[in-house]
Amino acid sequence: MGGFSFSRLKEKVSIGIIGIGMGCGVTHLTIALANYLQSGMGKKTAVIELSGQNALKDMIQEEGNERHELLGIHYFTDVSIGKIAEVINSRYEAFVLDLGGDYAAAREEFLRCDRKIVIGSISPWRITAYERFLKNIIASENYERWEFLVYLPNLVDKKSIQKRYGVNMISVPLIENPFYLKKEDMIFLQKII
Repeated sequence: MGGFSFSRLKEKVSIGIIGIGMGCGVTHLTIALANYLQSGMGKKTAVIELSGQNALKDMIQEEGNERHELLGIHYFTDVSIGKIAEVINSRYEAFVLDLGGDYAAAREEFLRCDRKIVIGSISPWRITAYERFLKNIIASENYERWEFLVYLPNLVDKKSIQKRYGVNMISVPLIENPFYLKKEDMIFLQKII
């Protein structure tokens, strides 16, 4: 009679990526992470687009094959919220969810993910949005295991925000092409998963 095995406990991993507003790099990071998981770690990987922007849907229609695959990664671009459990229960080992930039709309799916990544900018015209987001989640969420990423931060502002809110912020390097990762891209991606 077989006993309970902790090694089989987590056969699949889901990584949710949410942005602080639109246009902050969620889709770019989603593609990069999926490619790292598939080619760098050898995981059967799928991307689930829930951002509502259809950027990945358009790309797959143009570049992918008839099975919605590109470079060995399956892209689920027409998934309704009710079908996500069915997708997660499929043959893939890793799932990266592109949740866009509306936390309120994506909150439920984001909180279900094994790994939670928040990405945004603290440039002068976006710092207020990032701080507002931090204030809201500190007041209402169990955020201690979330990863907070920032693009091209001013280091003084970054240190100030980290101290003020008690969070660690990871600077995101420029990933030129999320489909073809360089060694330094892979080193960074390994740190956040």
